[in-house]
Amino acid sequence: MNIFVKVAVGISGVFYLYFLMNIILVNHYREPTEKYTKGQQPYKLFLVIPVLNEEHVITRTIDRLSAELSQLPKSIQAQIVAVDDNSGDHSLLALTSSKSPYLQVLHRAGNDELGKGAVLNTAVDYIYHTLAVNFDPTKTIIGVFDADAFMTQPDLAHAVARFEHDSELTMLQTGVGIYNRGTWLTQMQNFEFMGVNNATQQLRNRLGQGIASGNGQFVRLDLARKNPWGNSLLEDLEFTIRTWLIGGKTGFDHTLVVQQEGVEKVLPFFQQRVRWCQGSLQCMHYLPALWRSRHANRFQKVDTAVWIMMPFTGCITPVAGIVALIVLMNRTLADLQFGWHHLAIIAIIAITLIVCVLSANIYLRNYASVHQKIKVAPALLQSLSFQGYLLIVSLTPYFAVYRQIRGYTNWTKTKHGLAKARPVYAKLNDSY
Repeated sequence: MNIFVKVAVGISGVFYLYFLMNIILVNHYREPTEKYTKGQQPYKLFLVIPVLNEEHVITRTIDRLSAELSQLPKSIQAQIVAVDDNSGDHSLLALTSSKSPYLQVLHRAGNDELGKGAVLNTAVDYIYHTLAVNFDPTKTIIGVFDADAFMTQPDLAHAVARFEHDSELTMLQTGVGIYNRGTWLTQMQNFEFMGVNNATQQLRNRLGQGIASGNGQFVRLDLARKNPWGNSLLEDLEFTIRTWLIGGKTGFDHTLVVQQEGVEKVLPFFQQRVRWCQGSLQCMHYLPALWRSRHANRFQKVDTAVWIMMPFTGCITPVAGIVALIVLMNRTLADLQFGWHHLAIIAIIAITLIVCVLSANIYLRNYASVHQKIKVAPALLQSLSFQGYLLIVSLTPYFAVYRQIRGYTNWTKTKHGLAKARPVYAKLNDSY
């Protein structure tokens, strides 16, 4: 076996062991379920929604969120701030035609579509200088929502209560679920978000701090003022790292869920994941400062470095895996007698099955935390099917690295409101 094959097999083996160890860790570290009740202290809550060509979904989103805001405790004064980013469709007309008493509409005219971060900063400046000008910025909460997002009243109240109970908390991220689960692709996105991604955030919460995921992100106004969003293609990760660097505390709450529309077609889904992957690369220049920071612990530094470097490692491990698989298959066909190649194949199959079982368990557990029951058999089938989904995702690093090298940093926006079936929102946390 030449040196290239040995290296490929070695890399593949290390990857499988890392994958197994990661699943075992996220399966082991489980955040406790805690109930937070909003007290009597007055808080302001502003749900900020960036809007760019969202005519198919924005009216429904405003109506549903307004209905939930009307049921909030009296100690929470809530409004929706929708920022139209110079849409080319009828989004602005839909917003200005809304009858919601909670809605404030901003219009960014003549801009160059600088991305989500610029839109959020526009909303923050407006809120600070007008809607919350005479209010304590530490008791003013900004909720970042996509144009297709929905969250129940109990979850919104719970999120604000977290800030009231923890004066040091500056950013809180909720879990993410998919409401249009009528296709295999959207089912896999829901399995990803409500499964391993959710559990990984719980692990970070136990050993370090949570990372923002954009939709369902809540921050104090004073943090948003001194730490504005950047123009990275993954503005939520960039915002998190910069928050850590200035000593802010970030958290994740797995009992809260923001519902969003999953991408139903492969090409738009692939473009979305390439953007996210490239956004990680753009945050690489923060790593030296993060490693020098006294505000981040060792787990945060290692975990974030692994996450940011994943586009590079993601270009190597699939190739190594293919080479290793070809070598093992050739060895098996050439030598049917039991040997190391048979042990390697058995180990790969065993690790894959263990990962599938643990992933299904995590998925079931996370849904139990939000008072929803998922049957065991469908969860196991989705977990097995998820391996095929990962094959699609594994191609994104090559395109992300290529785009970054060529300097292609344009914002490829995910289109909303294209679901074939009308979404049915689950009533989460009814017992709260």
